[in-house]
Amino acid sequence: MTIKVLQTGLDPDKIDFASPAFASFPGLTREGLRKANDDNVAGLRAAGFDVDNILIDFGETAVGVIAEAIDRTPYDAVLIGAGVRLVPSNTVLFEALVNLVHARLPKARFVFNYEPRSTPDDIRRWFDGPEAAGPRA
Repeated sequence: MTIKVLQTGLDPDKIDFASPAFASFPGLTREGLRKANDDNVAGLRAAGFDVDNILIDFGETAVGVIAEAIDRTPYDAVLIGAGVRLVPSNTVLFEALVNLVHARLPKARFVFNYEPRSTPDDIRRWFDGPEAAGPRA
């Protein structure tokens, strides 16, 4: 079985990069975030993982979009981007996503990246590789 990964984060087109909420990410731009996101997906796929990338808004439709995705696909790992996790005003959205995934995909592992980019090593903390039979205990 190939490990199925959901990578989700804020759609760069929805972010006001000049807002105080995103000022703690110096140098972050729409183009830079989009490139980092695309590079994350490409790197994970090159390592053999099956990745779906779903960009979301700040909560208007985000939970419904992710609910539809996880109802269609039994993801093994869910990576939630830093813009959702680390921006205080997004705490309620982060909670909603975690609780949704936990309820509907209880065997899935949450994966959080250390840097603005994801690496196969982030997924490998929980899975031995893209063809693992399941997560590590």
